[in-house]
Amino acid sequence: MKVYIDAGLGQSNPIVISVITSGTFPRIWRIRVTQIHCGSIARAEQGCLQYYTGISGRVRSFNFNTVSGRQLSNQDYSICIRTERNFCGIQYNACPDLENNRSRSFTLSGNSNNPTGTMVGGGTQVTQNACIQDWLLIGCMRSADRIPPQSACEDRVCGGTFSAEVGMVQKTVQSSVRPFRLYFHTDGIEAPTDIDNRGFCLDYVQQPCTNGF
Repeated sequence: MKVYIDAGLGQSNPIVISVITSGTFPRIWRIRVTQIHCGSIARAEQGCLQYYTGISGRVRSFNFNTVSGRQLSNQDYSICIRTERNFCGIQYNACPDLENNRSRSFTLSGNSNNPTGTMVGGGTQVTQNACIQDWLLIGCMRSADRIPPQSACEDRVCGGTFSAEVGMVQKTVQSSVRPFRLYFHTDGIEAPTDIDNRGFCLDYVQQPCTNGF
């Protein structure tokens, strides 16, 4: 997985990598560092820790794995997808989970060992189904297959089922907010309500400007 860090324009802005560990078991890291020219088309947008290009692809939170992965605490970062030419919207789906009877491709809050539905909204909307502690932000998202379309959109989604609506059914989510950017937040508290959450894995497909966007 790649990460992008803004280094600034000067020669006195070093990037420092710090590794903090505990325990005595051995560890191995393989880290490849590539500097990107300030004018390169491969340069990520400012503030994007993860950066993806292409009409379709897959985005994942750090340490995601449907079997043994664990969602990391105290995360605050943006995931950016470059808007390709003549594309005005984007759709997201939870990645296929071939390892579990019940999908764990999106488990951000609650006890993922039990069926957990979608929770949406947040901020001042402090309701039973609001996302207050751990959440993924997708600007003005709606369910793509809703007929009639949702009159209002949501920004935050959490829980254990990926959708733009409260419920137990995974759905395709779409957004026309550009640039295409997701923002991921977790706090430092898991127990006793958040158990065995994996994080998220989403497949995305950009939508052409003539496709209702």
